[in-house]
Amino acid sequence: MKFSTKAEYGLRAIMHLADSKEPVSLAVIANQEQLSLAYLERIFALLKKANLVTSVKGVKGGYLLKNNANKVRVSEVIRALEGELYKLECSGCDVCGCKVHTVWTTLYKQIDKTLSSMTLKSLIK
Repeated sequence: MKFSTKAEYGLRAIMHLADSKEPVSLAVIANQEQLSLAYLERIFALLKKANLVTSVKGVKGGYLLKNNANKVRVSEVIRALEGELYKLECSGCDVCGCKVHTVWTTLYKQIDKTLSSMTLKSLIK
């Protein structure tokens, strides 16, 4: 399994909001993370649609986490950006009943369990 740059950059970017009580502009995040502002705008549109962040208009505007960083799970962020990660499609099987399928199912459940156990707050400690 490989996460896209959207997941990597999105997680890096949303971490800027984890400790902030004030709105953080995407321009500041783009500069600090050396990321494209246009790409960040698309990423934050997905995060906003997933109800993870809220935008604040105005001169001192930017983005804030919708919930406390202790409540935002890394799995939520990844799902918002990547969609459902754990669709299993075995190649060469019409009806999946192969023995290898259980390996992938177990692996994906463990990945989900790990990502769900991590909060944004736990990543900044």
